[in-house]
Amino acid sequence: MRKGKTKYMNNFESNKDITIDKEKIEKVESYKYLGQTTYLKDTTKEEVTCRIRAGWSCFGKNREIFLDDKMPISLKRQVYDQCVLPTMTYGCQTWSLTKATTQKLRVAQRAMERKILGIKLADRVKCSEIRKRTQIQDIVDFVVKQKRKWAGHVARLRTTDGPYESPNGNPGTAKDQEEDKQGDGETTL
Repeated sequence: MRKGKTKYMNNFESNKDITIDKEKIEKVESYKYLGQTTYLKDTTKEEVTCRIRAGWSCFGKNREIFLDDKMPISLKRQVYDQCVLPTMTYGCQTWSLTKATTQKLRVAQRAMERKILGIKLADRVKCSEIRKRTQIQDIVDFVVKQKRKWAGHVARLRTTDGPYESPNGNPGTAKDQEEDKQGDGETTL
């Protein structure tokens, strides 16, 4: 364990410091793990801002494609759907969307679509016209679909009698329950 890189976060009020081998461990309000920032409080707003920055970074890495006038819009849309959209919506299943966060996501997406089409804000082209030209799916609709998929996945982990826990303590499906019953006959429900 590298004490210099170790930090901790707790979900209750405590004034006590944690020390290991007389070295104080830093207390943090958030941390990043596998690209997802975890906060002590529900701060979807900060995570959405971070994901939008990552989306713009991905957009910039592919700017040769997006800004090329000779490139067909269908190819630009495909690159957007496969690179930028997943980057911007990573971890969206856990977001609690508000009007402000949905607005931030839509504004960022519209700005990217304008860049793709070479349209400036001063040109005063309606968002519906831009969307008609790019045919890129709305980011908020995409996030809602992802949240539904995730909710369905979580719901499948429940049986009609309530949550199932296998003998090793892992949640499972009804199929897992049957396999455990057949395996050793000592299934805990």
